[in-house]
Amino acid sequence: MLHNDAIHTAQRLGFLGLVPFLAFTLGGLLDLEAAASIRLFVIYSAIILSFLGGVHWGLAMLRDDAPTRELHWSMLPSIVGIAVFVAAHWLSSLVLLCILAVAHLFWLKFEKRHLQSPDHAWYIELRGRLTFTVVALHIILVIISI
Repeated sequence: MLHNDAIHTAQRLGFLGLVPFLAFTLGGLLDLEAAASIRLFVIYSAIILSFLGGVHWGLAMLRDDAPTRELHWSMLPSIVGIAVFVAAHWLSSLVLLCILAVAHLFWLKFEKRHLQSPDHAWYIELRGRLTFTVVALHIILVIISI
């Protein structure tokens, strides 16, 4: 169980991780180096997606009974993240949007199943808020990229 200080730090860092998403979206909306802003948004999205895969790799490694498919699923975000670099900006954003949404639904189910303790409720709530915000920003970026 994490101490309250660690939980608050994790929450602050999670929300701080939204800053690049917001900045790159704003850059795209204001047409400030829009192509560069969109590309950086896609790169940062891929990095965060890979990070989330790492979270689930760690969760799977903690369990003695973890099926190998959980390890396979945890690698998928990194593979998808690198693949979107070769796609057009709007397609990259659309693919990342879909992967983030699907991954969130899959992982949230996984997390709720394996992090059932009330001690982990803060994490499930944090993940939901962060993912909702990132998916919304992806939708905005897809719209302005088309």
